[in-house]
Amino acid sequence: MTTHILVVDDSPIEQRLVGRLLEKGLTDVAVTYAANGKEAFDAISAAMPEMVISDLRMPLMNGLELVENIKASGFGVPVILMTSYGNEEIAVKALQTGAASYVPKLARDKILIETVENILSMSRGQRNRRRVLSTLDSVESRFVLGNDVSLITPLIDYLQEQIGMLRLFDDLQMTRIAIAICESLTNAIYHGNLELDSELRQEDESNFHRLAEQRRHEAPYADRRVRMTATMSSEVLRIAIHDDGPGFDPNAVLNPTEEVNMDRIGGRGLLLIRSFMDEVSHNSKGNEVTLTKHAAPRSPTT
Repeated sequence: MTTHILVVDDSPIEQRLVGRLLEKGLTDVAVTYAANGKEAFDAISAAMPEMVISDLRMPLMNGLELVENIKASGFGVPVILMTSYGNEEIAVKALQTGAASYVPKLARDKILIETVENILSMSRGQRNRRRVLSTLDSVESRFVLGNDVSLITPLIDYLQEQIGMLRLFDDLQMTRIAIAICESLTNAIYHGNLELDSELRQEDESNFHRLAEQRRHEAPYADRRVRMTATMSSEVLRIAIHDDGPGFDPNAVLNPTEEVNMDRIGGRGLLLIRSFMDEVSHNSKGNEVTLTKHAAPRSPTT
């Protein structure tokens, strides 16, 4: 199945750089281009892509305005923003408005394809479940995971199916919730149980993953687990994720919204989590995070 992605940037050179990355990193992808948000919105209205990758600063309609218009029109297409130094405030507002994720331009070669693949997987999973309805009123599920990140996507697929049965959130909300859960589980495994510093990933992605694989089989890391409890009802979704690591101080994490940190990979996960969930809290030790998302009241005919 061909994946249709719309790339939005007022620079033809930047358009082609992103297009080549996508064509090299993805199988069977069709990339189209728009020079600004207005042109992109017209293209989306005419033929819905599976994803939009957009720059923030553009003439006529910028990236934030594009996200706002997509949300207001009810289009369920996820938007990834490409950010650069000086765009921090607009990027954070766009995430809060409805963007699915962001990729710093300085880290684009490292994380764009991974980000696209993750969001496509979650978005497609939700669209395939839209017709599933049920009288289920509430459910609680408990999971115990080893330090294997390959289990995260199928686990989230299962959770999306359960949440979808309760008809709590629209497609875009479900994608954003899935991203928040994915980031939380990834943090619990890599930074919690395996005690990997995000600075290592900033310096060398391959060394980061090599050390992660090594520690998965070494004491004391190998015996650690991630425990997740998902509680959902007609009113609220609550996800608690606990790791066996030493914990951390969430307040000590570099603020990724500050200009000097926006292009860093570290802290990106916490920004996405806090932008996409209504409430995010940590226990005193810092090895458990609780994510809360409130559902809109149902109409009598829902």
